[in-house]
Amino acid sequence: MISENLKFIQKAAFLLAVFLSILAGCAREFDRYRTFADYPGFKEYYDGRCQGDHNQPVSNTDLKQLERFRPHLIIPPGGRYPIDFYREYIPYTILRRYSDGQTVTNTVTPELLKSVKSDTRYYLDFQFDRYQAGGLDRKYHVPFSDKKMDDWKSTVYGRVYHETVAFPTQDGQTLSRQLTFLKYNLIFAVSGLPAKLPSGFEPSLRLVGLDPVDWHQLDNFVAIHIVLDERENPIAAILAQHNHHRTYLIGKDIDLMPDGRIAFDVALRSNEVYPGSDAKEPEEHRVIRWDLYLKYLLSGEDPPFFRGYDITYGIQAGGNGTSYNLIVLSSCDPLYTAKIMLGRPRPFFGQYIGRDGPPGSDYYTIPSLLPPGNLLKLYYLHDGDTEDIRTVSEAIDLKGKSADIDRLLHYGGSKFISDLNGLAKSTPSRKRVDMHRERTPLPSRAGLASE
Repeated sequence: MISENLKFIQKAAFLLAVFLSILAGCAREFDRYRTFADYPGFKEYYDGRCQGDHNQPVSNTDLKQLERFRPHLIIPPGGRYPIDFYREYIPYTILRRYSDGQTVTNTVTPELLKSVKSDTRYYLDFQFDRYQAGGLDRKYHVPFSDKKMDDWKSTVYGRVYHETVAFPTQDGQTLSRQLTFLKYNLIFAVSGLPAKLPSGFEPSLRLVGLDPVDWHQLDNFVAIHIVLDERENPIAAILAQHNHHRTYLIGKDIDLMPDGRIAFDVALRSNEVYPGSDAKEPEEHRVIRWDLYLKYLLSGEDPPFFRGYDITYGIQAGGNGTSYNLIVLSSCDPLYTAKIMLGRPRPFFGQYIGRDGPPGSDYYTIPSLLPPGNLLKLYYLHDGDTEDIRTVSEAIDLKGKSADIDRLLHYGGSKFISDLNGLAKSTPSRKRVDMHRERTPLPSRAGLASE
């Protein structure tokens, strides 16, 4: 027993040393801080987009498309549900000054957040105890009989992007497609680490005071993109998963439900989304921290030290379908554009270890992978695909911590358009989607909630 305890303590000490030595540090400056919104390239990419608080309008057609293709969401048993940022998060935050952590105000309003959204002398601190005391944590499992349906529904935020995407073809030409990206943002009060970690990791983290269930405040980068072609037919889905994305070609990698929508399973603890599963048991999904480990993500080979498995529950495995309100905000809203931390900074002995609150959800990937057409191309990769694995292995320099993004964009874009054209030739021509048709019942997924 003594020997086993000693081994455990040694392992915990080793993990602590690793955290302190290899994770990127960010020492606190005098009165300001930097977030991912300060990453090189964002200033130029987003320059001038919201001057004069310009509200970029969403057309009626865009709104109808968002509603028509809104995804089905399956929540795992004991999992959290997506919340309303302004009704269920902001009222439970306080504004603090970064230099000394002192409270500026206990009452944060949308107007106040708007006024300080770019002032990194301040940050929001989510008061989880108050949130729980208000009956909000996991409140959606049982509806309140004395409240209206809208008071306890989940919330998802919708946005629309239109983009001309250039695809390299196998004959060396370029094919341009006019695509629409319907983005659905899920917001969670807190985010945890993957539900399954390597042996010894979780107790070691808890031993040094790190909670894998409440890793950082506010999770606002969880996103589903439904991609439509020129005829407004859905052709692909792009899912944000930790610090990378995955592209799924509809009809090859992922299928539509009878109502023309797609079901996605939300992971336990980490809140990430995966294609809906019909398995009767929970599913495990390999997790990586950065794109540098794409080879491991696709093949399971050369596992990095920090890794894990997300766990999802499809309907057949006990997952719960949830109805939700779909909200469309201004593209200049602080939920998207804030540069301040929207949750408490949580350095570990002065080191940044991914536990700080995030900035606005526009800063969800590096600028070179925007707009979303680049995400579509670069992340068109498949587990177990020999050519995909070889390509990412050659394009990524682990020691140099760099990747040949142009090569990955060319490879993924060429393969995607080839597979898409192959599907079009092998299936009957699809008609333009009728935006006003009645929704089809889902007999095969009785557990799905209807909105």
